[in-house]
Amino acid sequence: MGKRISRIGALVAAVAAAGTLVGGAGAANAAPANACTDPHQASGIIGKWGPVSKSNCAIFGRAGFRAGYGWNVQEGINQSACVQGWGFDAKHPKGGWFSLGCGKSGKLTVPWGNMAANPQVRVKSMGGSIAVIVDWRQ
Repeated sequence: MGKRISRIGALVAAVAAAGTLVGGAGAANAAPANACTDPHQASGIIGKWGPVSKSNCAIFGRAGFRAGYGWNVQEGINQSACVQGWGFDAKHPKGGWFSLGCGKSGKLTVPWGNMAANPQVRVKSMGGSIAVIVDWRQ
């Protein structure tokens, strides 16, 4: 029994230490990273949707809930993008793409409802150069 308790104690200590490091407190003067609110990046080329950029953080919705997305083309890049975000509605009960707009930036909500899923975005370039990079937040 004593060995089992010491193993559990070691496991608890390891998990606590890992949680401290993940939260960013383990590094001196380092700002904690937040995988939910820090910008994610998505990219695409002219006329073709780029790979899906998926958040590591799930949204737990409720009836009538709408998920918010904000995005902007990275600074210093003279181009525009069209952006789509993942959401759910009666036509897309298993999920589908909803327009978040075209241009240099946008902020919209999409239907989400009573679903638990990870937000995701895809992008395509609308000109200025062949490829575009967009920062997005949920």
